[in-house]
Amino acid sequence: MRTFCLLLILTNALFFVWAQLIDVQVSSLDRAASSDAAPPARIVLAREIPQKEEEAEAPAAEAIRDVVPPSVAPLQSQTTPEQVARTEPLACTSVGPFADLPQAAQAQAALRSAGYQPRQRLEQGELWVGYWVSVQNLGSRAAAEAAVKTLADEGITDVYLMPGSDPPNVLSLGVFSDYQRAQRRAAEVRALGLEPRIEDRKRPGAIYWIDVDLPEPGQQIDISLFQTGAGKIMRLEMRACPEERSG
Repeated sequence: MRTFCLLLILTNALFFVWAQLIDVQVSSLDRAASSDAAPPARIVLAREIPQKEEEAEAPAAEAIRDVVPPSVAPLQSQTTPEQVARTEPLACTSVGPFADLPQAAQAQAALRSAGYQPRQRLEQGELWVGYWVSVQNLGSRAAAEAAVKTLADEGITDVYLMPGSDPPNVLSLGVFSDYQRAQRRAAEVRALGLEPRIEDRKRPGAIYWIDVDLPEPGQQIDISLFQTGAGKIMRLEMRACPEERSG
């Protein structure tokens, strides 16, 4: 019995030492903060991002504004200045000229579909054929024939030395319905040292005009009415009707 009591006392002593010195729990509030802990990343607001992007793109935007587009020669207008410069607004407009009756009938149908009441008439006049490319500054026939040979050697064979032209020794290099094609031909000829010209080419003959009474004086007819489909009319003029010119 005495031995058992001594053993129990020893056990209690050992438990007391273990509880006070070994099994010590430290609160999280009492622990020292780590010196090498990295601070959390800053939260970036969404409205701050576009501002940074705009600042980064600002130099590029300034560079774009400094770019100058290349100059391009404009196409010739379908209506000449003397035809549109009027002291009084027109009450009747003549549209044309048309080379043949099918073209005139096509234009009349387009005008009727747009609500107009067109009237067709025939007269003698000049019809636009296309853009004529020519060389007219050659001093002699020998110079003209040498230019024809130079052009043929470079693959430009559709050249015609016009007889009895005024001025003389004129080279015809083709008539084009498209202005860009005429410019390309002129550029090819200019590269060979010649001086080409581009002019309107017309021919005399019977032509058709369509007179249209306008609902309101000065109203404009939309030319795009005649530029649709496979049979589109490439070039037209608008002028005063004969009755208004005579009055």
